[in-house]
Amino acid sequence: MRHIVSAFLFYLFLMSCSPQPLTSLSNQSISQINTGQSTPAVTEPPQPTDALTKLKLKSTEYKQRYGLKDPFSKLVDNLGNKYDNLYGVRNFRVVLHGVYYRGGANNVYNKIDGVRANENPLQTGGLKNLCEEGFTNAIYLYPTNFSTAEKSASCKNFKNEIQTLKYENIIGLDKTTTPKFIQKVYDVIKGTAEGPIYGHCWNGWHSSGYVASTLLKQFCGYTDQQALDYWIQNTDKNDQGYDSAKKMVTDFKPITKYQISKEESDFICP
Repeated sequence: MRHIVSAFLFYLFLMSCSPQPLTSLSNQSISQINTGQSTPAVTEPPQPTDALTKLKLKSTEYKQRYGLKDPFSKLVDNLGNKYDNLYGVRNFRVVLHGVYYRGGANNVYNKIDGVRANENPLQTGGLKNLCEEGFTNAIYLYPTNFSTAEKSASCKNFKNEIQTLKYENIIGLDKTTTPKFIQKVYDVIKGTAEGPIYGHCWNGWHSSGYVASTLLKQFCGYTDQQALDYWIQNTDKNDQGYDSAKKMVTDFKPITKYQISKEESDFICP
């Protein structure tokens, strides 16, 4: 009896190791066996490998998505309206296509997260919407009440990708922090960091305007006068006073080690 059981088990082992019968294969599989072809793998579309191609694709993508052709037009107005996907921000403008955008935080007119004092960072809904729009970094340019803010947001963005937005605090109207902004943006341009970045103050006028003007001088060749005119025009007629901010705009000089090519500049500059 023991010999019979052993023989039966050995037979089962041989059957488990035998090739799959052709009758259980699909017609496509049989055809591929006969022709020597392998089953093609289902793959994602090829991703760009070099930084310049990535920059071109991302800048084009956001140009088409937002339709902002100049650095003065707004996608989101002063009341936080006009583009529901970015509800929670105010006075949203492009600085560098697909790389850096500027504006304010919607606290005074916010109908979703609730109304509160203007001197505050972004609320939860604004951070979530920025994340869903593909932004990987948001920077609050004043220190006031940042300790109470959420420091990140996770989401599925408009391209159906899971991602995280980091929210941090860097003082805007401070010459000592300007190189930090320049490097952050430079890293996005060169593909060593993801983007876009949203830099904001309370209204999207003064501090965000200073940072944006330095970026336009650094990466788009704005002169001192062009940068100052840009800063003034984008305060929405709230430019009286602020002499120190205006002087900072004209005093800034591009940093040599963060220079970019003309081709890169052509892709991103509005």
